[in-house]
Amino acid sequence: MNAYQRLMGTLTGQPVDRVPVLAVLGAYGGKLTNTGLPTLYRDPAAWLAGQQAAQESFGFDLVMSPFDYSAIAEAFGGTVTWFDDQPPNMKRPAVDNAQAALKLPLPDPARSGRLPAILASTRMLATQYKETVPIIGVVPGPAILPSLVIGLGPWMETILFDQPTARELLEHTGPFFVAWCNALLQAGADCLVVTEGMAAAEIAPRSLFAELALPHLRSTFAQVQGPKVMHQTGGSINHTLDLLPGLAGLAAVAIGSKDDLAQARTLAGPDLNLIGNLDNLSFSSLSADELYHKAMACLRSAAPAGHYILANAGADIALTTPPENLHALLAASSDYAAGKGCPA
Repeated sequence: MNAYQRLMGTLTGQPVDRVPVLAVLGAYGGKLTNTGLPTLYRDPAAWLAGQQAAQESFGFDLVMSPFDYSAIAEAFGGTVTWFDDQPPNMKRPAVDNAQAALKLPLPDPARSGRLPAILASTRMLATQYKETVPIIGVVPGPAILPSLVIGLGPWMETILFDQPTARELLEHTGPFFVAWCNALLQAGADCLVVTEGMAAAEIAPRSLFAELALPHLRSTFAQVQGPKVMHQTGGSINHTLDLLPGLAGLAAVAIGSKDDLAQARTLAGPDLNLIGNLDNLSFSSLSADELYHKAMACLRSAAPAGHYILANAGADIALTTPPENLHALLAASSDYAAGKGCPA
């Protein structure tokens, strides 16, 4: 069974040879190929080489298109800071308030900034891996997207004190979210991970998510022509998890490292796929044996009910993570499938 069959079989409730294992190895691919990150996130050929190296080195059940939200901020008119040891980040947003953002033209996925390079990377991955390894695109959630245009602080202020304008800005940026998602799918992505910060307890309470963000998710998700995974951006999501089933095309939810997996299954129901919930911030400090046992604990908790994928709960794996720690994740899945990690 290849990685594509394993992941897609799990998502559709079919028997698989082992629990799929995912890890976010974007910048790590540059480490494996000795490629500077400014080159990695600009050059589609360099990105492909990095994903090939990650696949050859570890064999996780995915390859990824570039996980680089600074490219979206830049496409709207913002500026970017580049690093040697982590992905690029937004330095300054295009504007600093919602009223100014409403006057901005929406980026064109095929022409604006570095967005065409991300699509080119996705097409190259599809040429190499289509139907053998799942190709995953990563996009910011539609309700947190305005923070890439005006900054997180101004966006939260708008939500809290001027909801009519907040709704207007969501309506303004929503078509870009839909266009960007569909462009990635058309370029060859098999599934999209939607990192919706408004679903995380650390950013918004349940009532605010339900009132403002959830209706916007329903509207935009219905226009995206492919499967989607809801992600909590490194926070906790159990407080809103029961509100998510029924979103158009929702294939899975990534559970935060502070969320309880057993509670997540109760909240999600028996058929929604759960992903997670390993704390990738600890990957570089734990031993391989410690990480193996944490992975096995997740498997014992969530795998018996099915519809489960083992993965880190946050964003990129730190470049300081030892390779043996990453190998330990796959070893745990293989051992669990062989009965070595199953309860007596």
